[in-house]
Formats: sequence, structure tokens, C-alpha cells
Amino acid sequence: MSATPVIFFGTTNLDLCFNVERLPTPGESLIGSLVRHPGGKGANQAVAAARLGLKPKLFTRIGDDEAGSVLMDSLLNAGVVTDAVQIARGEVSGSALVMVGDDGGNMIVIDPGANANVTPEIIDDAAVHIERGSIVVAEMGLPISALERLFSLKPRLGFQLIFNPAPVRQGLSRETWSQVDFVTPNESEAFELTGIEITSMEAAAQAASALLGLGPRAALITLGERGAIYVDSTQTFLVPAFPVVVVDTTAAGDAFNGGFAAALSRGVPIRDAVRQAMAVAALCVTRRGAQQSMPTAAEVDEFLNHKTLLEL
Repeated sequence: MSATPVIFFGTTNLDLCFNVERLPTPGESLIGSLVRHPGGKGANQAVAAARLGLKPKLFTRIGDDEAGSVLMDSLLNAGVVTDAVQIARGEVSGSALVMVGDDGGNMIVIDPGANANVTPEIIDDAAVHIERGSIVVAEMGLPISALERLFSLKPRLGFQLIFNPAPVRQGLSRETWSQVDFVTPNESEAFELTGIEITSMEAAAQAASALLGLGPRAALITLGERGAIYVDSTQTFLVPAFPVVVVDTTAAGDAFNGGFAAALSRGVPIRDAVRQAMAVAALCVTRRGAQQSMPTAAEVDEFLNHKTLLEL
């Protein structure tokens, strides 16, 4: 059976990554090593899906600078379809300063660059790349007005919508939220959206239910080493995390969302789709960087097969 088409709408940044022994405290200076990696939530998610064997499309906006060339090359090399990528003449590409400690924790500051100038009219033009019945994955790095326009296209174009609300910002209308099929925050983002601190599985279920109250059909909260909880109108379940040695958590959420979209596109049942997404994220955090940390389909299959044998 052929996979359902998938298109990602989101940001693309050049990540300036400082690897440090530990994250600094305010006012403190540390010595670390600097590397550059292609990143950005939308681009990371699209690369994750491409590495899993899909031919996903990506809508994003990058500058016509040297960073933009690096970012475009990374997308093409990963197998992402770039027909919908917009090159912004005279603008700078987005960038991010990322500090990663030896324990895998990170701190990130983003300059959106060309990402910040996506307008509703640009979204209208990009809509020609959305195939009817496809899966659309959006993240909150794009301007609120652009997201409002994208979500409003769902009834006419008939796509399924996965929404990763990161970084969390206010302003989405109730009507916009009602177009979401799956909302996929991590626990801190779920707290920002609901005010419920996730200190237990019971609290996680309460937060997920509160997210449904915003309008989405289903809520899927990633909980780090505790796994992920899924809630919709008919079921609630927890998928445990896979224990791994964590090196860098920078793109864990992006790996999860790309993996989840890839699984849904292949018609995988929802519980198995969440488990596959957890495996993609688990492998991702064992490597440094964002896009280059995304595992292949063969690696995910081997990982899951090994874990299944251990569970027998």
C-alpha cells in the first residue's frame, strides 16, 4: 500500500551549536566547542520523515545567503522534496544558538530571520503543494497569522493535521484549534498551554484532556524518559520510553513528530505509530546535532526488533 503524502510547514535555521561540559548559569562564561548544523523544527521533522523512507514535501522560507545554501543542500541530500521551499531574496536565513551539555540538556535562542516573514498570502500560494487527503504537519515557529490561514484551508483541502505547538505562543483562535487532529506538545509546552504541571501520569492525563478542550481531536504529550501519553475521545494510553544513553536532546521532539507522521502515512495503528515515533526519538538523542541525528528506517526497525526480543 502506498504511503499518504506528507507535507511539513515550519522553520529552517542554521544551528550554531556549542558543546559544553554543563549549561552555564546567568553571568557565567564557559569554554566549549562550536559546530554548525542545519536545523529548524519544520526542516528537522521533514528530514526525519525522509530518513524513514518517505518523500515528504517541506514549505519553509530561507534567505538567499550562504546559510540558505547550506540549509537547502541538507534538505536535498536527505531526500526532502523542496518544490515548496521559498527563497527570500535579500533576507537572511534563520539561525539558532544552541548550547548542549554533556548530560544531553540544551538551551536554545532563535533568530527567525526569513521565517518571521511568512504571510497568509504566502501560505495561500504554498497551498498548491498540499495534495487532497494528505497529512500536514505544522509547528508554531511560523507567524500566528500564517498558521491561522494554513489551518483554515483544511475543510477545503481535506488534509489531516498534526500540530506541534512549539515554541508556544498565544493567539490561535478556537476555530483554528478545532482544525487540529493531533496536537503534540512536550510536557513543558503542555503546561504552558493548560497550566497543569505534569508531576504524575494522572496529571499528564489531565493535561491531555485539557488540550482536547482547546479543540483538537487527539492530544499526544511527550514526557521525556517517562514516554508519551495519548488521549482522544475513546481511549487513553501510555507508551513507555526506550532507555538509551542520551547525548543531545536538541531535536528529540522533531524526531518524534517526523516519525509519528511517517507512521501515520503508512497506515500504522495509532498505538504502534506512537511506539515507532518513540523509537525514532530515542535513536535521535544518542547522537549530536539535529538533522544528522535522524535515524534511517533500517535503524529504527533493528532497534524495535531488538527491543521486542528483550520484552519476550
